[in-house]
Amino acid sequence: KSSDQFYVPEKVKKFDFNRIFNKRLSYSLASVFVLAIVLFSILSSGPSIDSVVASTVTIDINPSIEITLNDNDEVINITAINSDGELLIDRDIKFKGLSLDRTIEIIIAEAIKRGFIIDDTEDNIILIDVSSNQAEIKERVEQYLEVKITSEMAKAAKNIQVRRENRQELTDDEEQELEDTSTQYQLSPAKLYLINRIIMEDNTYTVDILKSKSVRELYRIINTLLPEEDNSPGNNSGPGNN
Repeated sequence: KSSDQFYVPEKVKKFDFNRIFNKRLSYSLASVFVLAIVLFSILSSGPSIDSVVASTVTIDINPSIEITLNDNDEVINITAINSDGELLIDRDIKFKGLSLDRTIEIIIAEAIKRGFIIDDTEDNIILIDVSSNQAEIKERVEQYLEVKITSEMAKAAKNIQVRRENRQELTDDEEQELEDTSTQYQLSPAKLYLINRIIMEDNTYTVDILKSKSVRELYRIINTLLPEEDNSPGNNSGPGNN
């Protein structure tokens, strides 16, 4: 205590280095943690690509899948339409950002591996369908699919027919109804259209009876009902056909 005769200096507080260091360390660790979360989110989201859908592709064997593409024919999303389709894409592969070229290679290889493509037969049929607001994109992707699928099958020494179902006579309302109904039955619009053609010729068939059949089996039925259409343009066109 100070007095008139003596001065007693006040006790100087000791500088707490540990407290300051621990506080700064906490801030640093928190910053690193936040940065790690941000980096993980960026990396796990896949490559950055144009996500504007330019075309939608469906491929039917019996496995049925849908692929959405951007203007560069890069995959935006790929989904299974039915349970067999899940077998084709249920792999540790990030399809988003892959080229259509590489995606078809993977899908065809998996279809062959899982026995959806039959050996030593000319009865393999793959039904493709492309929808787009731009006619030139639709035509380009259709032609590319036919050539690419045929090429991949040839590499595996498999015979194949690539077919399209021409739906140009449908009105916009009919096309929308087809798409809505196909979703309910877990079918692609192209496969449902093929099924409807069979039912129109023989009403003893129903969608429930036919929906689980492979494209190959459906064409066997329709070729029996309409033998004159077996090789008709628009339903059996393209360089992959025999």
